[in-house]
Amino acid sequence: MSGEALKMLQEGKVQEFNEWRMKNLTVKLDFAGADLSGRDLAGAYLNGIVATNASFARANLSGANFVQADLNGANFEGANCGSTLFMYAEMKNANLAGADAQKTNFMWANLQGADMSNMRMLQTVFVEANMQNAKVAGADKAAAYLKYARLEGTPWTDKR
Repeated sequence: MSGEALKMLQEGKVQEFNEWRMKNLTVKLDFAGADLSGRDLAGAYLNGIVATNASFARANLSGANFVQADLNGANFEGANCGSTLFMYAEMKNANLAGADAQKTNFMWANLQGADMSNMRMLQTVFVEANMQNAKVAGADKAAAYLKYARLEGTPWTDKR
C-alpha cells in the first residue's frame, strides 16, 4: 500500500492522497529513502509516516502534517515548511538548512544533530524539542519560541 500512496504524492495528487489517508489512518506508511524533492505536498496528511533518509528538498510542505513521523536523516533543504506540524517527530540528523519554517511547530520533536543552518524562523515553536548538537548558524534564535528546549551543544545554550 505504501507504493500506491507514494505514487499519489509523486504525481501531486495530495487531495486524493488525503482522502485515502483519512480512510486508512492506521496504515503505517513506509517512504524510507523516497524522493519527493521539489514536489507540492502542501497540506498533505503525512502523520506517522516512516520517511527515514527521504528527500523533501525544495518541496512545498506548507501546512503539511508530520506529527509522530520518523524523519531521521531526511532532507528538507530549502523546503517551504511554513505552518507545518512536526510535533513529536523523530528528526535526528535531518537537513533543514535554508528551509522556511515560519509558524512551524516542532513541539516535542527530536532534532538532535539536525542541520538547521540559515533556517528561516518566525513564530517557530520548539517547546520541549530536543535540539542537542543541532547546527543553527544563521538561524534567528529571537524569532523562535524555545521554552524548555534542550539546546546543549548549540550556540543557543545561554538562557534568555
